[in-house]
Amino acid sequence: MRRSVLLSISMALVTLAVAGCGAGASPTAVPEGPAPTAVPPTATPVTPAEEAAPPTPTAVPPTATPIPPAEEATTPTPAPTLEISSGAFQPGGEIPIQYTCEGANLSPLLEWSGVPEGTQSMALLLDDPDSQPPGFVHWVVYNIPSTSEGLPEGVPAEASLPDGTLQGTNDFALYVGQGETFPGGAPINLIGYDGPCPGNQHRYVFTLYALDALLDLPAEATMAEVLQAMEGRVLGQVELTGVYTPQP
Repeated sequence: MRRSVLLSISMALVTLAVAGCGAGASPTAVPEGPAPTAVPPTATPVTPAEEAAPPTPTAVPPTATPIPPAEEATTPTPAPTLEISSGAFQPGGEIPIQYTCEGANLSPLLEWSGVPEGTQSMALLLDDPDSQPPGFVHWVVYNIPSTSEGLPEGVPAEASLPDGTLQGTNDFALYVGQGETFPGGAPINLIGYDGPCPGNQHRYVFTLYALDALLDLPAEATMAEVLQAMEGRVLGQVELTGVYTPQP
C-alpha cells in the first residue's frame, strides 16, 4: 500500500511540472512574410576620379637667360696700336741729306697715331746705336701734348716751344761749343735737333713714348734725366729707324 502512495505522489509532481511550463508568457509571434533585408552601414562616398583634388603642381624652373648665337656676340674693339712714321724716309730707309750735318740740319717730319688711353704727354728720343760708345744722343723732346699727332719739319732749336713741348740737350754739347757749325755750314744747335754726322753708314732710332704724366723736368734736360723721370710711367712706345750713309 505504501508503494501505491509513493507512485501516486510521483505522478502528481510530474503533472504540476508540466502545468508550470505551459503557464509562462507566450513567445512573441514572428509575422509571416519575407525576412527584412539588413541595412548595410553607410559607406563613405568615393569621390570620382575627375572630381578628386588635383595633385600639387611641380615647381616651374626659372627661365634661363638665352645665350646669343656666337655670330651675334659683341666683339670688343681692340685698343689702337701706337705707330710712328715719317714723310721724309721709309722705315729702315735712307735719311735724306737735308736732315744731316752735311745738309741743312733740319729735323724731319714725324707723324704718329694710336696714342693709348690715359696718355698725358709724349716724349721723343733720337740716338745712334752704331756710335762709339753706342747711343750718341741727337734729339731729346718731352712734355709733348697728348693731343699732338706729330712734329713738323724743322722744329726750332729752342728749349721751350709754344705748345708747352720742351727740348733737351743733345750729346754734341759734350764736344763742341756754342756757335760752331757742321761741315755743311749749318749751325750745331746743342739744344733740340742735331742730325746724323757719321764717318760711315749708321742707324738712327727715333723712339716715341706715351706717358701717363707730364715729366717734372726743366727744359734742356739730358736723355738720361728724361729716361729716369719716365720710369713707371710708360703706357706705350714705338720705334722708327732710318740710316744715313755719308757723302763720298
